[in-house]
Amino acid sequence: MHENDGRFPDESPVLVRYPLDGPPSVSDRAEWPWLQGTIEQQCGPNEWLVTIEDRRLAELDDGSPAPEGTPDEDLLFPQCYRDSSELQPTPELEAGQ
Repeated sequence: MHENDGRFPDESPVLVRYPLDGPPSVSDRAEWPWLQGTIEQQCGPNEWLVTIEDRRLAELDDGSPAPEGTPDEDLLFPQCYRDSSELQPTPELEAGQ
């Protein structure tokens, strides 16, 4: 585990590039929307593990899409690794600095 350098502290809210639909393609990354996420941990000098917290991407534990109205505690959200170019602090994070 890499110690967090403080740019994106663990458990902080961020905006992260992530595709909403279709198979992700590396060439499409500049077109991906900015979605709400949470930093889980910093994994390297410029790499963070992020949970994407957008209900449109939520699944149930069997991998099926979560129906509208599913309780938050029953939702599973995707995770991804991102570098600093694909992360933005949210206004809440910037205000706390």
